Amino acid sequence: MKQLNITPNVETFGTLINIYGKARRFEEVNEALHQMKQLNISPSLHIFNTLIDSYGKEKKFKEVNEVLHQMEQANIKPGIIVFSTLIHIYGKARMTTKLEEIREQMKQLNIKPDLRLFNSLIDFYGKEKNFDEVSRLRNEMTRLNITPDSVTFSTLIICYGKAGMLKQVGETREQMKQLNFKPYLRLFNSIIDYYGKAKNFDEVSRLRNEMTRLNITPNIVTFSTLIKCYGKAERFKEVNEVLQQ
Repeated sequence: MKQLNITPNVETFGTLINIYGKARRFEEVNEALHQMKQLNISPSLHIFNTLIDSYGKEKKFKEVNEVLHQMEQANIKPGIIVFSTLIHIYGKARMTTKLEEIREQMKQLNIKPDLRLFNSLIDFYGKEKNFDEVSRLRNEMTRLNITPDSVTFSTLIICYGKAGMLKQVGETREQMKQLNFKPYLRLFNSIIDYYGKAKNFDEVSRLRNEMTRLNITPNIVTFSTLIKCYGKAERFKEVNEVLQQ
């Protein structure tokens, strides 16, 4: 480009910042931003979001705050994409206070969460075992006519299962069936583990039959999980059946 005297534009810099950010090459990110400033090119909303995402994944929260301040100075209001990124990175870092601040800002700006954001929030509060908030989020999704997807259901099942809330696991599985979502192998393995730990072997058998009906082939994790849960309960007949399968 330089030899042909072609000047990079905002899209070019957006691509550079994205690839350098993903590679954690922050010196090159800063160099690209410096070049933009020299060329009097203002960062776009996409570039700001890329910066927040890249810094956030590396827990560089000082830099995240600096980017947000630059957006404010440039009079660029964060939209749903930026808020989703912020909630995702703060959730991953277990920064509850910051996450709540972002949710409050969204309310003040009358920005409704989308499906991706709901999934991030459910994952966060589920891991925090704040199931009252998980229930409120599910009710809000219904009120906003946002249909759960496979990520929503798997997130719910995993957070309920890890907390031993098997009634809610069953209710969520029933909702999946009603919307014609089929569990994938990894999710089946998790559900088998939850019911096995609870010594609910009737449900474990139903899950194995369902996998067969759906033509889902067990893998080494499935077999190891079954052997472990049957073995701990001294159900050696079932252990041998699994070994022979």
